[in-house]
Amino acid sequence: MNLTEQTPRGGTFVVVLSLYAAVICLAAFRAQPPPPKPADGPTNAFSATRAKDILKQLLGNGAPHPVGSAADSTVRDGIVAQLTQLGYQSRVQDSFVCGEFGQCAEVKNVEARLDGSEPGAVLVSAHYDSVPAGPGASDDGAGTVSVLEIARALKASPPLRHPVVFLLDEGEEAGLFGAVAFVQDDPWAKEVRADVNMDNRGTSGPTAMFETGNANQWVIRLFAKSVHHADGTSLSYTVYKSLPNDTDFTIFKHAGYQGLNFAFINDVAHYHTPLDNYDNASAASIQEEGESGLEAVRALANSDLNFGPPSDAVYAGLFGWKTIWWPARETAGLAILALVLLLIEAAVLVRRGKMRMKAYAIGLFGWPSILAVSAVIGVVLQWFLRKAGAIPSNWVAHSAPLLVAFWALGFAAAAIVGVLFARLAGFWGLWSGIWIWWAIVALVLGISAPGLSYFFVVPSVTAAIFGLAILFAGRDNGGLIAVGTIIPAVVAAIAGFGMLWFLYVALGNVFLAGIAVSVALIAAPLAPFAGAISAGNRWKFPLLTVLAVAIGAIAALFAPHFSATSPEGLNLQYHLDADANQAEWLAYPSSGRLPPAFRKAASFARTKTATYPWDASTPYAASAPLLNLPAPELTVRSVTPSQGKYEYDVFLKSPRGAPRIILGFPPNADVESVFAFGHSIPPLDSRMLRYTHGWHLYGDVDVPADGLEMKFTSPSAAPVEALLIDESYGLPPQGAFLANARPDTAVANNSGDAVTVTRHVTLKP
Repeated sequence: MNLTEQTPRGGTFVVVLSLYAAVICLAAFRAQPPPPKPADGPTNAFSATRAKDILKQLLGNGAPHPVGSAADSTVRDGIVAQLTQLGYQSRVQDSFVCGEFGQCAEVKNVEARLDGSEPGAVLVSAHYDSVPAGPGASDDGAGTVSVLEIARALKASPPLRHPVVFLLDEGEEAGLFGAVAFVQDDPWAKEVRADVNMDNRGTSGPTAMFETGNANQWVIRLFAKSVHHADGTSLSYTVYKSLPNDTDFTIFKHAGYQGLNFAFINDVAHYHTPLDNYDNASAASIQEEGESGLEAVRALANSDLNFGPPSDAVYAGLFGWKTIWWPARETAGLAILALVLLLIEAAVLVRRGKMRMKAYAIGLFGWPSILAVSAVIGVVLQWFLRKAGAIPSNWVAHSAPLLVAFWALGFAAAAIVGVLFARLAGFWGLWSGIWIWWAIVALVLGISAPGLSYFFVVPSVTAAIFGLAILFAGRDNGGLIAVGTIIPAVVAAIAGFGMLWFLYVALGNVFLAGIAVSVALIAAPLAPFAGAISAGNRWKFPLLTVLAVAIGAIAALFAPHFSATSPEGLNLQYHLDADANQAEWLAYPSSGRLPPAFRKAASFARTKTATYPWDASTPYAASAPLLNLPAPELTVRSVTPSQGKYEYDVFLKSPRGAPRIILGFPPNADVESVFAFGHSIPPLDSRMLRYTHGWHLYGDVDVPADGLEMKFTSPSAAPVEALLIDESYGLPPQGAFLANARPDTAVANNSGDAVTVTRHVTLKP
């Protein structure tokens, strides 16, 4: 047999490229969730049509309903009415809690219960509050109505082994307060063994199971067997754990619950804005999320809830068709097997004279060269586009040109390296070098981060197995050699493109260079085939991909950055400095630049320093009329010396009835043992302190009308300097001209427009 003569030729490259295109199309098709089921469907099945009817009732006029607001009370009453109509006896848990971000709140959770025949409960949860800027139809109205529809479906189903607790909690957006209250204060929380949580960051798209509890092998086995639509990957979960993101599931996981966290994230520009409304809430997405949640709850509630020894799983979804998984502890062994086989196969090729040792050595440089080329050019291209103004924020309205450029860059890197290395490394040198590196990375990740490893383990094991078939192929088995080299490449595409399709939606423009590297990694197995094309044609595909990079980048320069359906965030604020008796309008555009049409509304200028000492952003400011707004008040009720320290008992109040009040201590204040209404405020999260540049911020996000009692300890007799702020939602009537001047390509987001009044206070023993 002469493998040199039987290497795949140029036509094989076309076949592989076509299969890659088919996998990409499959990933795109998977990005469309299934249609919603009708209201007259089976009573024990989930229907998004029924769920959206409930959503419309709960949202009412579509007003935002942040924690503690009258609008949130109306939503809560609607939830209670729905549970009563379904035949449940609901109850409202009322708790005052403080979180690790220094804020406190009084929250009211709505709970109900479906009894089972055995001890140990399953929780199904969502939050019903919204951010101040938007009505929260998808975040998390969709989760709320999914819980209610699940409660209805379970009521119409056969009895379950374990009880199910339905939790619609308040205060998630302000600091996960409802989940904290449930875990700390509710007796049902002690029975819970697992949670199914539903929370969303967009308004459409397929549902992802993006987070599990710790030691998740048991629950992943159940998920793979029972949930038939939502995809989940241990890679996305591992990445998610490194992000500064939290949902209620964070609290439940810390409480020791196992479980599954579901979300859909497309149309991220609607997230935490007025566009997160009823009309934009996708019924198809609610169907997939709710149906997946129902399947998960049923599976958990009918299981033995015996998690067994703590162990993790490596898992990946195949386009919503099936979830494959294996114990994480087996990953390193699989990688070692693949690496050993590939090394043996390379040695046999060299021994038989089918591949020179020099070609093999050069081939080993192919894979890192592909990644280096894509990384360097990707970083430079991203920097250029950012400097040229093509990517003014993390998401833009027209992302297609950017994605064309960076996806094409990944393919260009693989093709160019394949052509350049073809003469010296040959097909088998490149093929062996690429797959040996793949197995090496699989082994490293199998030891250090198994959750990331499936993308490398499955293709490298496939390459190793088919490499054996290639070695034992007969003289006339050129077809087998072609198939044996194509299949591992296609497996790499299947393993990678399903995940890669959602990287931009998940991470945005900050990860554009990373997308190029990821595409290059998946496309790397194409390099040997690209080099096998005849000399007269081998540069056609690389040049075509380079042209696509250029066209995409140029188009991105001229594409509108924002639109009415994909706007930028632009929060407005009236700020009154009570110490200086001065007022100003502030504008915070997410792009860092004011829309041209808005600039004409007032004489805005970029400030040189942040308005608040802990704020990293420098807003645009314009003079504002001095309104008669009383400053927040701090009353020292007592100062008690104790063992060289001084315990302060103070009372904070907003005379104008602002719902939020903050007491900020500078980094050198060194206050400790902070309490609010007798509740200890946990030590501040390190992420919060980095965000606030060391300032310690304490307060209440729904402060009672009569004020907030706080206690804290100062380690010395030195005066304590602090900044006191109260904040209310929305602009005063005098700011209506600014709100009206905001173009339809910009909207308030997150905390939204606000009025703040600040004053400095000095506390002395």
